[in-house]
Amino acid sequence: MPSLPDIVTELGTKVDESVSLVVARKGNDQTLDARKVILADDSADSFRDLCRAAIESLAQRTVVAYTADAELTGSEAFVIDDQDTLDELVDLRALATQASTLPNTAPKDLDVSIQMYAVVVGNGTRAVFVRRADPTMTFKAGKVFAIGQEQLRIVEEPVFGFSPGFDLVLTDEWAVVLSQSAFERLYRDIGLIEQHVSEWVKGITDHLPMAEGSVTSLKDVALRDSRTWRKLREIRRRGHLAGIDLNEVRKYAKQMQLDPTKIVQDDQLVFDPAERFSFLHLLNEDLYKGPLTDAAFEAQRKAPV
Repeated sequence: MPSLPDIVTELGTKVDESVSLVVARKGNDQTLDARKVILADDSADSFRDLCRAAIESLAQRTVVAYTADAELTGSEAFVIDDQDTLDELVDLRALATQASTLPNTAPKDLDVSIQMYAVVVGNGTRAVFVRRADPTMTFKAGKVFAIGQEQLRIVEEPVFGFSPGFDLVLTDEWAVVLSQSAFERLYRDIGLIEQHVSEWVKGITDHLPMAEGSVTSLKDVALRDSRTWRKLREIRRRGHLAGIDLNEVRKYAKQMQLDPTKIVQDDQLVFDPAERFSFLHLLNEDLYKGPLTDAAFEAQRKAPV
């Protein structure tokens, strides 16, 4: 994993090089529909300044691991370099190489259906600074608007505002998450969960039988609940259910003071959305007994020793 100082240094170099602005939404074919917005020189400098502010903020943060149970604070950042996650983010990472060849869109054609904007910096290998759910149309044509001068004037064209701050920074080799909530909403907004949820569920169904209705229900919950899809993704990546059978699942459930008959029925796993966290914690081995009290607990973060 690259160190935070190395990332900050790399970004500091790239931000002084070329800069492009890209706006995007999920297209009808579920791929990312991205367009480039032509920048005047002063606008390009303003976006560089936004990137510099993000780099300065990043330099003050502490790196923590992005796990299924991780909750990012404002003083922390996730640095991600595992290939599985980078592959999932391929459409966003591709903006680095596509920025120069994307079709142009005029500012007058921007609309509120845009789900993200990205600032691409660098001459050779590039970095992509991503902000979710921007820009926003703050005014419509013909409104009275003060523009920092002494008189009110009529604005004859739509006005868009690009909020400062970024949620995610990517290169080919790593991604840095600055806002977990925005990052995970972006996963949903641009269809990444829809693209991958079936694969994540296979982390269970490739090894243990599950009722068809439960598979469908589990996917539906994952599409709207970030903790669920994060757990599914972790189970898939760990691959620890290979060689596990239903008898072992029943035994573990009973040890953790859960009712095995609510988890395994007719020799199949059964998923109840109301009990989704017990189900997922069990399959991800997140439950354990205190050695002193014999009470069951949930492990918030676990790392192999």
